Amino acid sequence: MHDFVFVLEQTLGHAAHSKNLEHVVRADPDIDAAFLHVDFESRHAWERIPGLRNWSFRASWAARRGLRRQLAARPADSIFIHTQVAALLATDIMRRVPTVVSLDATPVNFDRVGSAYSHSVSNPALEAAKRAVNRRTFGAAAGIVTWCRWAADSLREDYGVPGEKIRVIPPGVDVSVFAPPAARERQGPIRLLFVGGDLERKGGLDLLQALEGLRGQVELDMVTSANPDTSHRGVKVRIHRGLRPQSPELVRLFLEADLFVLPARGDCLPQAIAEAMASGLPVVSTPVGAITELVRDGETGLLVPPGSPARLTQALAALIADPARRAAMGRAGLDLARRDHDMARNNRSILALMGDLTKTHGLALSAS
Repeated sequence: MHDFVFVLEQTLGHAAHSKNLEHVVRADPDIDAAFLHVDFESRHAWERIPGLRNWSFRASWAARRGLRRQLAARPADSIFIHTQVAALLATDIMRRVPTVVSLDATPVNFDRVGSAYSHSVSNPALEAAKRAVNRRTFGAAAGIVTWCRWAADSLREDYGVPGEKIRVIPPGVDVSVFAPPAARERQGPIRLLFVGGDLERKGGLDLLQALEGLRGQVELDMVTSANPDTSHRGVKVRIHRGLRPQSPELVRLFLEADLFVLPARGDCLPQAIAEAMASGLPVVSTPVGAITELVRDGETGLLVPPGSPARLTQALAALIADPARRAAMGRAGLDLARRDHDMARNNRSILALMGDLTKTHGLALSAS
């Protein structure tokens, strides 16, 4: 029996990953696990002090406090922390208990796509200090899991992390939930699906503009937290707000769609694309962040430059006119999703890694 502790960030797309990981862990009879969730809620007055309300500080402080309380109550064989933001103040703990740090993107990765998130790079001195803090955190980890090669490359090149310490394990999707329907043959316009809470960053406004060149050919379902103006476009647009990750309503939209569109202006590794591919959908997206590791241009979908509605219209029109090409791309994406993005298999790989680190740590203690 292994005693594992999981510290899981709950922001943005990380909540779905947390849910999937917990599901796999709780189903394993050989693991006794504790879960510590780190979210945006501020519970202390001092967290509202300027400088201390920074998310990195709040998340890492909450993680450190929770870990110290948990380990005082019961020792752990290994710790898993997602993301590295929550690990920044826990390096002393990580050096005592073998810890896996998990991340979707390094801070340098994020700087490169940050303008779409309204994020800007600080002055050189502050950036150097941030780099040093993160390098120390990565150094204290016994192992590091990245969602993509994009982040793994940055760990090696920007932070000097040895390659043997890094495992690329995508978060994956529940392929038993997201699966293609028996058939998508029907009459009428092609159904497009867009899933993105941040409408502008995810390219939703570019998509709405692109629709003007597709009048009468498509209809669009938009899952978002925004309330965009959808009038005067000659295309039926249905807005869906408040849908939870993996909810039956959201899954139904994937099953009813013909084509998934996410023309992101800034992103890392969007889970919605993996869900679309697991549902057998061809994808039109942009080559930002790690999206090219999912959308292989001409194979699993098409890539267009970010912020280019005209090119987006052209790509959509090409696939709308070619059902056989859409079907071939959908099959290729499904194969990729089942091979590399099965959340159950990938999360079991994380547990195996934690078990291996536990054994290595035990042998090192015995030899000392």
